[in-house]
Amino acid sequence: MSQKPQGYHLAELPAEPSAVPGCSDCLSLSVSRENARSRGDYSAVSDANVELRQHQERAH
Repeated sequence: MSQKPQGYHLAELPAEPSAVPGCSDCLSLSVSRENARSRGDYSAVSDANVELRQHQERAH
């Protein structure tokens, strides 16, 4: 009989950041994210989300 893993908790992922209207940097990062998603590169999708959040913290 196998043991159940201990100490693991599932959590919902945070919502993806949205582009701020009128910001070309936000738009560019959002387009990069969607391009990555369309080619199945979910690591790049995650990277784009991180970059977009960091940009928004600095610029908005």
